Amino acid sequence: MSVGIVLHAFVLMLGCLLFFRNRMAFVGILAGMACAIFLLISMAYSTEICVESADEDYARKKMTMHAVGRIFAASAAVGILGCFTKINLLTFFLALLGNKTGAYLYPLVHKILNHRAGNDAA
Repeated sequence: MSVGIVLHAFVLMLGCLLFFRNRMAFVGILAGMACAIFLLISMAYSTEICVESADEDYARKKMTMHAVGRIFAASAAVGILGCFTKINLLTFFLALLGNKTGAYLYPLVHKILNHRAGNDAA
């Protein structure tokens, strides 16, 4: 999924070359991409913890707590960036949406990488 996040950020950078053309827009994209990758790692970690527990009630509570924590962390990042920096928040939000793009591109990227590696079992 991280490949999709990086591709999403690359497309946004190409768009920024056309519309914004300032450094803070590019920094916003990089910060949003970093935040999206951090959230992806956090989601993977939460999933591993819940699968290892093998307890449905514990897993539901833990995933809910971690999801709320990720929402607060992303909101805090937006607040801090908005108050203390001159980063373009629009490009930050657009880059943060790279999580969705990465999720949608995952099957395609997985298929391409397995095909190149010679693993045509899928």
